[in-house]
Amino acid sequence: MCEVGNSKAVDRQLDAIESALNAGDLVAARDHLQAVRRTIRGATHRDDGVQVSLIGGAELTGQETTTLRLLPDGSLSQKDIARAMGVTRNTLKTHLKSLYLKLGVHCRSEAIHRAREVGLLPRPLSFAALPTDEFVEVA
Repeated sequence: MCEVGNSKAVDRQLDAIESALNAGDLVAARDHLQAVRRTIRGATHRDDGVQVSLIGGAELTGQETTTLRLLPDGSLSQKDIARAMGVTRNTLKTHLKSLYLKLGVHCRSEAIHRAREVGLLPRPLSFAALPTDEFVEVA
C-alpha cells in the first residue's frame, strides 16, 4: 500500500465527495475526485496521469496549488485569497510570482488558462446555445 504525503487533505476531499454524492451534486463530486487524484499523484500530473510540463520541470508547492485553485473565482481579490489561505497579501504575491514563473505566464487570466490547458484546473462547464426556433414568443 502506498503512503500519501497529505492524507488529511485526501480525507477532507473524500468527505467532500461523499457529501456531494449524498446531495446529488455530481459536478462537485467530480471536482473533489480530481483534487484527490492531484493530491495523490502530485500537482504536476493531470487527471489522466500525464506529467505536466512546467517551466524548468519544477513542481508546484502545496501553497501554489491552493493559490491556483482559488484564482478562477473572479469574485476573490488578492486580499480575499490571502485571507482564505491565512497568509499575508505579500506572502500571496510571493506564491503568485512563483506560480506564474512555473506556468510561464504573466497574469492571473493567463495562469487560469494555462492551468486548464494542462489539466491542473478543471475546465468550466459550457452550455450549448439553444437554436433560435426553440424560443416561443409570448404575445
